[in-house]
Amino acid sequence: MTLEHPLAPAASPGAATILITGATGQIGRWLLHRLLCLAPETPLVLALRDPQAQQAALRSWLAARGIPGLVLAQLQAVPYRLEDTVAAQALVGRLRPGVVLHLAARFEWGLRRADARRAQVQATEALWDAQTDPCGHAGRFIALGGYMTQHRPHLERLGISDAGNTDWARLYRRIGGYEASKLETQAHMSARATRLGRPWLCVHPATVCGHSREGELPRHAALHALCRQLLRGRLSALPGSHRHQLPLVSADHLADFLAHLALDGDIVTGDYLLLDHGSPSFHDLVHQLANALGVRAPRLALPLPLMRAVLRLPGMAAWSGASAEGLDFLLEAPRFDTAAAEALARRWQLQAAPLDAALTATARFVRQEALA
Repeated sequence: MTLEHPLAPAASPGAATILITGATGQIGRWLLHRLLCLAPETPLVLALRDPQAQQAALRSWLAARGIPGLVLAQLQAVPYRLEDTVAAQALVGRLRPGVVLHLAARFEWGLRRADARRAQVQATEALWDAQTDPCGHAGRFIALGGYMTQHRPHLERLGISDAGNTDWARLYRRIGGYEASKLETQAHMSARATRLGRPWLCVHPATVCGHSREGELPRHAALHALCRQLLRGRLSALPGSHRHQLPLVSADHLADFLAHLALDGDIVTGDYLLLDHGSPSFHDLVHQLANALGVRAPRLALPLPLMRAVLRLPGMAAWSGASAEGLDFLLEAPRFDTAAAEALARRWQLQAAPLDAALTATARFVRQEALA
């Protein structure tokens, strides 16, 4: 499939290199696509676990979406592993990129605390230290966080304190390694940046649905799992009430925002929360996806504590394809401050496609994949 796009004026000769981790993920590949559309002559270096194989797959994917071969030929790839912080710092020191876009993360339920911290907290800190050190190479650093780090009532309920006295060991046991490590990364890096007087720039997306036209998303994505549950008839009850919401953003709007942020050198610090205020309640979301999939949505609703207890029964999570950890992302009548991100979107004249289109495309993609 080819997506039509106007190529923006090329970047000037000598444009600063952009180093990207996580370029093969759902967000990373659409970000890469957008950067190649907006600034095809900007040097892009992809930090990949398997550079040769992953770069070849990325080039094929990008070519199918209209990126010219001459532009693709300029892509470079280097070895990178989240867990190897020493090598990551050496990589930044060698390349001296103008921008580091750090998207890589280890998304997995049931992560042990040590593994989660190594992949999220320590990996981010290592890259940020190397990229923002004024005594070495002081470039721009853009991290990818998450919307739960910006929900103050949720943080207060969990006991996360700006004073730095959070009981992280208890929190990892309570909410699981993945989400706890994301929350700790944000708290740790914000405090470290303040203490050292260096910039911290992070984009916090809501739950990402598929591209508004293609609907593509990986199997580990929350909406992919939800669609599979509906297709298999394994979502027998809706969690929570009509007041609960799973805030959403489309993959293409997030990629567009990140690409413009990477290319706008005036923005060096700040936290930007990106979500679509048209996100439906979770119950309405399930019904909308079920209609697009051509299946029935469940009518029964269970309170979140009871649903958590059900999912913790032996074998229930594996059978249903759901996880008790995932229920923590459902928020009751949430309020978010998105003014900073919306101001930048207006500055860059970005307009997100209707969320309904992205959700329909998402359901269509999962259904076609299931039938293949």
